[in-house]
Amino acid sequence: MHRVVKLEGWTSPVVESVTHTTFGEDGSTLMQPDGCWDFVMMKTAAGVMVLRTGLTTTAVTHEFSAGDEILAIAFKPSSYMSLMPGERMRDEGVVLPNVGQDRFWLGTDVVEIPTFETVDRFVDKLLRNSIVEDNSVVASVVSGHPMAMSERTMQRHFLKTTGLTYKAFTQIERAQKAVALLQQGRPAADVAFALGYADQPHMIRSLKAIMGQTPRQVAAR
Repeated sequence: MHRVVKLEGWTSPVVESVTHTTFGEDGSTLMQPDGCWDFVMMKTAAGVMVLRTGLTTTAVTHEFSAGDEILAIAFKPSSYMSLMPGERMRDEGVVLPNVGQDRFWLGTDVVEIPTFETVDRFVDKLLRNSIVEDNSVVASVVSGHPMAMSERTMQRHFLKTTGLTYKAFTQIERAQKAVALLQQGRPAADVAFALGYADQPHMIRSLKAIMGQTPRQVAAR
């Protein structure tokens, strides 16, 4: 069993969610694509490791031990770091070097490792120092109200910022919606039709490729 706490009551223009997970026993969990990139603080018996991940296109299995903790700060797809651009970070994770026990190197900056209580200060510093910025073009596309621009310009911004083509991003979005509906108990055939899959086998193949699970496995969770 594990305990998951989400940060409530704080909003940011660049952060989608903040989650703190404590694992009560040894095991593994499936990390599924969610259209965000992350700063992940992993606390184990060996210490704290800071990981910067890009947007992912397939599920990844994470092995954990009892007592491990993960603090995950998920950044909106329209936010980006010129130091680690989305096009370079797709399906990648980079361990950032620690400085002592409570700080780490981020480019040429030494930054305090955030905790669940100090996430807001951490994100404010990233914004204040222009380490993280927001791409208004991508933000407009993701929101469903795209700015006036050519298809080529949109695709260029989207790929550079997220590391994904717009088509790949929407496939992940659709897979997320399918998972949510299946977990609510909706029949797989109805979900496939509602979300515009060609047919049920098409949805099964898509969920297996992106989320690492079949609709039956998703519904059983």
